[in-house]
Amino acid sequence: MGNGDVTAEAALRAVLARAERAGWSGPDPYDGLLSTLGRIAIPFGAGARIFVTQAALRSSTVRRLLSPPHSVNPKGLGLFLGAVARGRDSLGASESQRIARELVALLEFIAVRRDAWIAWGYPFPWQSRFFFAPAGTPNAVVTATVGWNLLDWAEAMGNDTAGALGVAAARFLSYGLYHTATGDGAAALSYTANDRARIVNVSMLGARLLARAAPLAGTDGPRMQDQAQRLLRFALEAQRDDGSWTYAVEARGGWIDSFHTGFVLEALLDLRALGHAVPEDALARGFAFYERFFDVDGGARFSTRPDAPYDAHSAAQGIITYAALAGDERAGARERGGARAAARRIASWSLERLWLPDKGHFAYRISRGRRSEQEYTRWVQAWMALGMGAAITVKG
Repeated sequence: MGNGDVTAEAALRAVLARAERAGWSGPDPYDGLLSTLGRIAIPFGAGARIFVTQAALRSSTVRRLLSPPHSVNPKGLGLFLGAVARGRDSLGASESQRIARELVALLEFIAVRRDAWIAWGYPFPWQSRFFFAPAGTPNAVVTATVGWNLLDWAEAMGNDTAGALGVAAARFLSYGLYHTATGDGAAALSYTANDRARIVNVSMLGARLLARAAPLAGTDGPRMQDQAQRLLRFALEAQRDDGSWTYAVEARGGWIDSFHTGFVLEALLDLRALGHAVPEDALARGFAFYERFFDVDGGARFSTRPDAPYDAHSAAQGIITYAALAGDERAGARERGGARAAARRIASWSLERLWLPDKGHFAYRISRGRRSEQEYTRWVQAWMALGMGAAITVKG
């Protein structure tokens, strides 16, 4: 699959090899506060932190001047592990096992542990619109993503260590975070233990891991299933008439973008596969809106604006989301066929427009005809590795 001289299989191998040679360490678009100036800015409050972070994100010149040190991102490790699980037939059993052993061991080593739960956070301090989190603060998104991909590997290869870590991650979501009631039988999952933000995709990523881990969690299983159902209800109630979801229900989280929408849709499909009732209308309206992020040739835009930048993270999640629909046995044949075609188009477009053969990695964005070739390990390479793994699995 793919245009030119590179296939999804070849790109997956190249990205994994490059990341492994770098010790799985690299730059991140939100790591500005790791720089010397960033550390100085931290005590001066949210405004100063956001200014430094956004300057490092938006300007390559500022990023070069700040030169934040590279870091190993647990979320990136989890995504790379998921890519190995999906691409294992292409990579070969021996190579897949070797890479996965290293990734699982790293995740186990850097995890935050407390009682029966285990969690991960970002390796840099960061300021969101909702809260500030020091480096390493355990959070729902990283832990849910890592836990899900650990269970993917555990199920694929019967790996007991990965399975135990995945269940322990679900216990963090169950016991270590706030489940804030949002209505009758509905609740939102906090991002960290220090906030009560009501973020839709965070709640959905948490819900699917809780539902998947519940049968493996012993006496915690019923609690996890109930929590997953409440989080699912929150997301269903938050869906807008046009099928979209804002990032959060708070006014300051009122934007809509491609990859967060893809997270929600993928989680809805996973929850349905795990036995939770997901209305067909919610999925149909959600996917109808999701199509608006993609050009007819598979070009993936960050938002629905016609001049929005093409975005690697959005492309990767597009492949993953449509691959999930293509593999959903509950979907109709026409839906599955359309999803297969969409996943292939986005993968081919990504290989043609974002792949940098002379560098062996994917570009970050294309904006106003100019391509940013910044290599972001977690934000682009790990996501595109998982996307290429998903593209390989799209069949028929």
